[in-house]
Amino acid sequence: PLTHARIAHSSNWIAGTVTASTTHADYFADGPDNSMTFEKWQPTALPATWELDFGGSNAVEYCAIAAHDMGTQFISLQVQRYDSGSWTDMIPTTAIGNDMPIFCLFTETSDTKYRILVSNGSVPTIGVIRFGVALQMERPIYGGHSPLDMSRMTTMRATRSETGEFLGRTKLRTKFATTFDWNNLTAAWVRTNWRPLQLAIEAKPFFIAWRPITFSEVGYCQAPQVPIPTNTGTRNLMSVSLDVEALGYD
Repeated sequence: PLTHARIAHSSNWIAGTVTASTTHADYFADGPDNSMTFEKWQPTALPATWELDFGGSNAVEYCAIAAHDMGTQFISLQVQRYDSGSWTDMIPTTAIGNDMPIFCLFTETSDTKYRILVSNGSVPTIGVIRFGVALQMERPIYGGHSPLDMSRMTTMRATRSETGEFLGRTKLRTKFATTFDWNNLTAAWVRTNWRPLQLAIEAKPFFIAWRPITFSEVGYCQAPQVPIPTNTGTRNLMSVSLDVEALGYD
């Protein structure tokens, strides 16, 4: 069910060969194929496409995007797959309303090439684009969870006069941080799915959409430490907490 979190990590996203319709001289066509966020792709004109060729048929059910300014640039987004010689839409053309990470879920299909199409507005910059089949958490969460987009952690530096007058304040950096807690996970599910996630978290950032059917907030995250499942005492059930620090945006 889409009340259950989806996690896109380096063990379930797909590598391939990148082709961009155009790329500005100061940017990189393959920047979004790098998990770091400082190397970005920017087209020179719109509409523009960024394509990933897997070199063979692969199952795909999501397109995840982070480190972008498509909301600021009033971009419309389309996700497409290459099907029998033509490009087929996977989602309706969507006006992007902000710069938070994006997690597009659609019916799983198997093809060799997928792409995003950006149009309208001004040329955007995009730092991360991933395709694959997400980890589907076995249980939902709701009560006690602090939504990621409300969990801002901003480092500020204030300036005051000798008499204490406010002279201004500088925002140094912003990130988001929260904890995802899952209880009553079956031991069989954890033993099948959790180790690949642990190894992926050690290596790369990851995307998490905690309740896709209800809320739009998505995190592009790193974990300060690897999450370790614990036996709860109830037969064949386990629990786990995942602490995350997510990419900041305004």
